[in-house]
Amino acid sequence: DARIAQIYEGANGVQALDLVGRKLAQDGGKHVMAFFDLVKGFIKDNAGQDAEFDAAFLDPLKAASKDLQSAGMYFMQNGMKNPNHALAGSNDFMHMFGHVCLGLMWAKMGLAAKEALKTGSGDATFYETKLATGRYYMARQLPATALHLTRIQSGADTVMALEAANF
Repeated sequence: DARIAQIYEGANGVQALDLVGRKLAQDGGKHVMAFFDLVKGFIKDNAGQDAEFDAAFLDPLKAASKDLQSAGMYFMQNGMKNPNHALAGSNDFMHMFGHVCLGLMWAKMGLAAKEALKTGSGDATFYETKLATGRYYMARQLPATALHLTRIQSGADTVMALEAANF
C-alpha cells in the first residue's frame, strides 16, 4: 500500500529529473539553501539540551543533511561538465531529499513528544511510542542517505555504459 504513490511508471523518474535539472538550481539555488538553513537552524536551536535526544535525533539528521548537501555539490561540480552525472543521480537525490525531510519531521515530533512527557501532558504511551518510532526512523531509514550519496558520486559511467542498440 505504501507504494501507491508510485502509480504511474516513470512518474518518479520525471519528478527526480525535474528536481535536479530545474528546481535545484532555480533562483540561484536559494530554495534548496533555505531548506538547508531550516535544518541547520533546527539542529542548532535544539542541540546540547539532551544528549540522548541529540544522539538519537539530531546527530543522524545532521549527517543526512550533510550527505544531501554533498550530493548537491557533486551535481554542481560535475553536472555542468557532463549533465549525465546529474541525471544519473537524480532519483537517488530525490529519495535523499525525502529522507532528510522526513528526518526533520521526526526530529520535530520527537522534540514535541519529549516535551509532552516532561510536562506530563497528554497520553504518555502515545508519546513514548512516537519517540520509539522516531528513533527507529533515524537509526534504520535515515542512514540510507549515505547509500544514495555513494550511488550519486559513482557518476554516470555505469548508467550510460550500454549503447542504445543494446536495449
